[in-house]
Amino acid sequence: MKLKIRNWVALLCSMWMSFAVSVLEGVGPIPDPLEVFGHDDKNDVIGTKWAILVAGSYGYGNYRHQADICHAYQVLKNGGLKDENIIVFMYDDIAHNPLNPNRGIIINKPNGTDVYKGVPKDYTGDVTTAQNFYAVISGNRSALSGGSGKVVDSGPNDTIFIFYADHGSVGTISAMPVGDNVFAPDFVAVLKKKHAANSYRKMVSFPRILPNDIDIYVTTASNSQQSSYAFYCPGGNPSPPPEYTVCLGDLYSISWLEDSDQNDRTKETLQQQYEIVRQRTTGSAVMQYGDTNLANDFLATYIGATPNLYENTYSFEPSTTQTTLISQRDANLLHLHLELEKAPKGSEEKLKAQRKLDDEIAQREHVDNVFNLIGDFLFREKKNSMMLHRPSGQPLVDDWDCFRILVKTYESQCGTLSTYGRKYTRAFANMCNVGISKEQLKVASLQACLNKNHAS
Repeated sequence: MKLKIRNWVALLCSMWMSFAVSVLEGVGPIPDPLEVFGHDDKNDVIGTKWAILVAGSYGYGNYRHQADICHAYQVLKNGGLKDENIIVFMYDDIAHNPLNPNRGIIINKPNGTDVYKGVPKDYTGDVTTAQNFYAVISGNRSALSGGSGKVVDSGPNDTIFIFYADHGSVGTISAMPVGDNVFAPDFVAVLKKKHAANSYRKMVSFPRILPNDIDIYVTTASNSQQSSYAFYCPGGNPSPPPEYTVCLGDLYSISWLEDSDQNDRTKETLQQQYEIVRQRTTGSAVMQYGDTNLANDFLATYIGATPNLYENTYSFEPSTTQTTLISQRDANLLHLHLELEKAPKGSEEKLKAQRKLDDEIAQREHVDNVFNLIGDFLFREKKNSMMLHRPSGQPLVDDWDCFRILVKTYESQCGTLSTYGRKYTRAFANMCNVGISKEQLKVASLQACLNKNHAS
C-alpha cells in the first residue's frame, strides 16, 4: 500500500496557532474511534497515535503560545492518546511567572479551566531546541541532548500529529525558544527521511512546502502576504479577566481547538472543520493546500475522539468575534503597554515597565532602520523589491542553502532576529533570488548594525 503523509494543522510560515481544553478526572480509557467506527482503508491496520506539540516562543508576553500547546495536550488526552505518545516542547516560563495572576495555572479562554495541569514536561528550558525537535520526530534518541528522552518511536501503521505554536516567519517553520530556527527545508528533510523509513502511515503537520508526491493536505491560518491574529486579548470582546495583560490564544487555533472540543470527531471531517474555522477566523484568509481529497478523513484519525461522558467546558461559539484584531507581532507590545498602565504611579515597578516598553519600541525602530539601510546598500534604487512577493506559483526562494546562509550571516553581524525582526525574512529570500552573496550581505550588515549587541 502506498504510504501517505496527510497534513492538516497549520504552520507559521506567515501564520501562527495555539490550543486548550479540560480533562475530567476519573474517566476511564476512551475506545479508539477507528475500532468503533471503522477507518479509511479496509486493508489498514490500527496503529498508535503519536503527537508532538511545540511552543516556539518564551516570555510572559507570549502567554498564548504555551496556552495553545497546553490546550492541544488536553484535546489529545481527551481523545484517548496516552502520555507516552504525546511529546511536548515548551519553555515552561508562563505558569509560574511572577506576572501570572493565577500562579501555576494557564487558561486559553476567559475564565476557562486550567489547561496546564498534567501537561508532560518533556523538553523545557534550554533543551527546547531544533536539534531535539528533529531527533524526536526521527525517533533518534542518540541525537537528543537532555529532556525526557521521549521520541516518536512509530511504526508503519501509526499516525503522527505535529502542532507548532509561535509567531513564524517566511522561510522558517518557526523559531525555537533556544538556538537555531526550524528552517523549512531542514524540517522537510527530516520528514522525508521518516517517510522513507516506513515509520508511519499518515501524518498531520503544517508546512506548505512539503513535496507534492507524498499526498499532503495542509491548511494555514493566513496566506503568505498576511499576518494572523491573537485572540482573547485585553480590550477585545470577549476579553480576558482584567488582571491579565496578555492575549490568551490565537484566533485560528482557538477556532479549531474549540470546535474539536465541542463536536464529535468521529463524524466531523477535516474539510468540515476547515469550513468552520475559515468562517470564524477574521482578519486573515485561512488557506487550504495539497491533496484536498484527504480532507475527507475524520478528525478522530489523528487527534482521537471526543468523549460523550460530560459537557465540555470549552464550548464552541461561532458567533463570537474579536472587536480589535491584534497582530501576532504586536501582542507583546500590547502586553507592555498594559503592564505600564497597571503599575502604581511613581513606583519602581512603573519605571521598570516604562523601560521595557521603551526598549521594545527602540528595538523595533532599530530593526526597521537596519533593513532600510541594507536595502539602500544592496538594492539601491530598487530597494522596494527587497520585500516584494514573487508571482503566484513561484517558490519563495530558489536556493534554500543560500537563504539559511544569509540569515546566519546577518545574525552574526546584527544579533539574533527578534520576533519583530523575523517580519523581514522575505528580504533574505529575495536577496538570494537576485544573486546577492554572503560577502555582500556581511558588508552591508556590518555597516547597518553599529550596535552588534542589539538583537534585531
